[in-house]
Amino acid sequence: MLWIPLALIGCYAVFVFAPSIVAVLTIFRGRPGDSLERMIAPDAQFAPYRERILAAEERLRALPKTAVSIRSRDGLSLSGEYIDGGFSRTAIFVHGYRTDPAVNFTVQADVFFRRGYNVLLVRQRGHGDGSHARCGLGLYERYDVEAWNDWALSQNGVQETVLYGISMGATSIGFAAGSLDAKRTRALILDCGYRSPDEQIRLDCKRRNVPAFLLMPWIRLLAKLFLKLDLRARTDDVLCGTAIPCFFLHGTNDRTVPYETGRAVYARCGARKAFFTADGAGHAEAFLSDPKRAENAFFTFLEGEPNV
Repeated sequence: MLWIPLALIGCYAVFVFAPSIVAVLTIFRGRPGDSLERMIAPDAQFAPYRERILAAEERLRALPKTAVSIRSRDGLSLSGEYIDGGFSRTAIFVHGYRTDPAVNFTVQADVFFRRGYNVLLVRQRGHGDGSHARCGLGLYERYDVEAWNDWALSQNGVQETVLYGISMGATSIGFAAGSLDAKRTRALILDCGYRSPDEQIRLDCKRRNVPAFLLMPWIRLLAKLFLKLDLRARTDDVLCGTAIPCFFLHGTNDRTVPYETGRAVYARCGARKAFFTADGAGHAEAFLSDPKRAENAFFTFLEGEPNV
């Protein structure tokens, strides 16, 4: 009867352990993000905003841009694009998982530049930066955000920054909130960020009808042992103690990161804060769905009480 336990062990290895390894290799593997052309194609997510995005892209294209790079704390070369308008404030844009700065931020970057902000569009590690770095779902990237913020504040004449993240970019900023220079970081803009990698992977498993309760213990263990990542870390545990004002955005029809998650993180944030609800907007669409109202809400908030 020895074959019975051996068969059970074999089944477990094939249907649980092996898929867990594949999941870790897939989730954290670096690769280029989706291009703007693909994401605004007629059948793509951002097709309804195509004209708005292309008009903003044309205005940005006319501005002088500088390719910039910094070294991460673990030795990676991180790349970005800087539009220096000679302003005393810089807006830093941090894109989402498996996407691209142009996809997430063309319209917002145009708005901030016209409002008197230099623009820094950064490319997250593992997203076409040529380093083949692993993605950390915001846990490695938090330190990259700190490094970019320090770089921006070191530029001639820059006195303040605003950090704007979408999806994983918002999570990266949320994890970094406790280590940023609170006196010179004017605000954090957190657009549809997930609360923790563990929670988000579980949600993704549920959408794909994958048994997360079987896979997640192994995924967490493998991430801890080989990637040194604690997937249960939560952004709201950091944001509850930050002094930096936080502006949240979320669409009510977000099927990737639920609207309720954004509200829950907002509720725990300990700083001056505001929440922008985009009725009917999907994932990463909160600003694009109603740009004038979002812009007015942003800058009303940003022009409020300064940090002390």
